[in-house]
Amino acid sequence: MPYEQLFLSSLALTVSAECLVTAILKKTAGGRLNLKIGYGRLLVVTAFASMLTLPYVWFVLPAYLPHGLPYAITSELFAFTAELIWYMLALRINFKRAAILSGAANGFSFLLGLVIMSS
Repeated sequence: MPYEQLFLSSLALTVSAECLVTAILKKTAGGRLNLKIGYGRLLVVTAFASMLTLPYVWFVLPAYLPHGLPYAITSELFAFTAELIWYMLALRINFKRAAILSGAANGFSFLLGLVIMSS
């Protein structure tokens, strides 16, 4: 499969996985996370976060980093940080709450990707 098609498949999976995680967090801890927005807005904000960061992870960072552990660590830290900032701005939540959302969403999609790649 061409690289661009793999990217689109990965984007669809990442957006779906991260939207699922943030929706579950809203359902189970929405009050403690101060997520006083509807599910629709939360899902749009989450999807946009993934669409902002994944092209950099797939097309920009590989040109500057060796594959393997340095790439994995740097790309995940980039996605986590960029999405954390996006969540703070778009949802008007503090650093800690945004870090929880970004960490949970990115952690889950990263682990899901590992599972899929190893099968």
